[in-house]
Amino acid sequence: MAFLLGHAIVSLSVLVSAIARVLLMLALGFGAGKHRAFDADQGKGLSHLALSYALPAALFLGMAHFDRALLLQQGPVVIVMLIGYAALYPILLFPMRALGIDKLRAALLGYTFVSTAAPVYGLTVLVPIYGQEVGAGIVGLVALVTNLAQVSVAVFLLQSAANDRGRAPPVLVTLGRSAANPLVWSPIAGAVLALSGLQLSPYVSAALAPLAAAAGGVAIFASGLVLAAHRLSLASPAVIVGSLICLVVQPALFFAMIKGAGLSGAMAQAAFVASAMPTGTPSVLFAQQYGACETETASIMLITTVGIVVALPAALLLSAYL
Repeated sequence: MAFLLGHAIVSLSVLVSAIARVLLMLALGFGAGKHRAFDADQGKGLSHLALSYALPAALFLGMAHFDRALLLQQGPVVIVMLIGYAALYPILLFPMRALGIDKLRAALLGYTFVSTAAPVYGLTVLVPIYGQEVGAGIVGLVALVTNLAQVSVAVFLLQSAANDRGRAPPVLVTLGRSAANPLVWSPIAGAVLALSGLQLSPYVSAALAPLAAAAGGVAIFASGLVLAAHRLSLASPAVIVGSLICLVVQPALFFAMIKGAGLSGAMAQAAFVASAMPTGTPSVLFAQQYGACETETASIMLITTVGIVVALPAALLLSAYL
């Protein structure tokens, strides 16, 4: 245990450096947005570049180079992620509906509370601490689970709530749209390649490497632009509760599940640390698309992003007990 604590403390300096990079890139994006260096279309284009090309390239390479034997052992970690990210979402909808919050706001706020920016920030934060294989592997698994089992549910609920007739879109159609998301199929493709035992062509790796290397920086900068475009309200009850769920309740749930299941090792620890990441950027984009909760989602995104200054070091130190 003393060795693990010592390792966590050493890793803490690496984490502080990674957090500093995240906040600096976010501040640059926020400043650029406030000074209107990018118009709305350019900001959307930058987000599209990050989410549809750069991050999928990084996730594909990370999973394709993943050790086959180690990947086959990650079933329990995936189950923890499914409960912590996907199952927690519909569970939170019941108390919100009981409090009289309408379906659209409940769907938007619930997703904001439990979504994660691990696919965006994870490469910048986890890879320096746990190495390329474990860091990129956890980011790939989080992207796979959240986009396939969480975003698809959010889209289904949002479209159902926004439909005047109250008729939800077909489940298979919603799942198909989610599966077509590059953040879903790119880690799947990489995982299939790794599990098959085939080696990715070095020419493909070399071609995708520059795009993958830009993924974290572009995505975080684009997040700053998104924040700059919205009005903020940091004292709202929904903002306070949502920020606490994201930074405290959800990581506590992950810790309890990982500890209770007896999971250990770098993958389990990295999965726990990843659970302390800020809320996901799509929450703000969904709010903008449906014209509701824009102030709340942007405010939660800002608080949870700044909150990683405390949340991530605390999670890293606690991970020594896993």
